[in-house]
Amino acid sequence: MGGFEKQVKERAKELTTLFKKGVKVVGESCKKGWHKVRHMRS
Repeated sequence: MGGFEKQVKERAKELTTLFKKGVKVVGESCKKGWHKVRHMRS
C-alpha cells in the first residue's frame, strides 16, 4: 500500500509541474494573441 501511495504522490507532483508549465505557455500565447488583435484594430 505504501508503494502505491508513493507512486500517486510522484504522479501528482509531475502533473502539477506540467499543469503550471501549460498555464504559463497558454498565458504567453494569449498575450501574443491579444497584442495582434489590438494592433489589427488600431
